[in-house]
Amino acid sequence: MNLEDLSDFVLVATHGGYAQASRVSSRPKATLSRKVMSLESALGVRLFERGARAVHLTEEGALLLERAVNPLHELNEAAQQLRDGSSKPQGRLRINVPTLFGQMFMGRLAAQFTTAYPEVQLAITMEDRAVDLVTEGYDLVIRINPETNSELVGRCFVQDEVLVVSTPQFKKKFLNVKKHNQRLPVVVRSSLIAKSVWQVGDKQQQDLEAQVVLELPTLTMIRDALLTGIGAAKLPSLLIAKDLEAGRLVSWGPSFDKPSELWVLHASRRFSSAKVNAFIRFLETAFPQDWI
Repeated sequence: MNLEDLSDFVLVATHGGYAQASRVSSRPKATLSRKVMSLESALGVRLFERGARAVHLTEEGALLLERAVNPLHELNEAAQQLRDGSSKPQGRLRINVPTLFGQMFMGRLAAQFTTAYPEVQLAITMEDRAVDLVTEGYDLVIRINPETNSELVGRCFVQDEVLVVSTPQFKKKFLNVKKHNQRLPVVVRSSLIAKSVWQVGDKQQQDLEAQVVLELPTLTMIRDALLTGIGAAKLPSLLIAKDLEAGRLVSWGPSFDKPSELWVLHASRRFSSAKVNAFIRFLETAFPQDWI
C-alpha cells in the first residue's frame, strides 16, 4: 500500500469529495482520483461510492479513514518537525479531563502552559466518561484511578490521600452521643458500591458501621452536602483543603482506602510528539512533589 495514495484518500474523505480536496491542496482532481483508484486496486475494495455530483465513503472506506487519519496526522507532524530541524512543541493539543479536575485546576494550568508554550493551541474538554483517544482524536487524557489498559501509557503525577470528613459540629455530636452499635450516617458516590464498615482514625483505627443517608453523583456535591451537617464522607484532600483550613470541615483521619491517583495518559501506538511530552513534563512540575 502506497503511503502517498493513502494520504490522498484521507484528504478526499475528510473534505467530502474531490472538488473540495482539490481546492484545499491545489492539486488536480484527476490526480487525486487516480491516486484513490490506485489505493482501491491495491486493497481490492471500493472506498467511495461515486455519484453524478458527489462521492460517499463505503463501509470499508469509513473503516480505513477511522484507522488512518490520526497516524497520518502524527507522521505529518513528525516530518514537519524534522524538516524544520526543530522539536519545539507546536500545533493543536486536544486534552480530555475529568469534570472535577477541570473545574479546580485546568483554567490556571492552561494559562500557565500557554504562556510557556505559545505555539501550542490547547483544546480542552471535560467529561467523566472514558473517552477513546484514537477514535475521538485526543492527544492526552487525565484520569482518576484508571484501569490497566495495554493501549494507554503514561504516568501518575499526583497521589492524593482520601480522608473521612464532616463538619466539626456533626463529629462532636456523633462522638458525644454515640451509642452501642450506632451507625455512622454517610454520604457516598451514587456510582460506587458503599462499604458497610468504615475504617477511620488518626492514631487508633476504628471500625464504624456505616448507614448511607444520601447518594450523590459528584464529589463536589458530596462536599456541599457535608457542609450542612448531614453526615460524614470520604473525600480527596485536594478537594477539601480550603474547607479544612477554614474549619468548615474536620478530618476523622485517613479512610484506609487506596489513594486517589491522577494519571496523564496517551495512546501507546501513537507518535509521542513534542507537544505531548511538553505537557506531561509540565504537569509533573505543576504540583508539589510531596503529593506524589
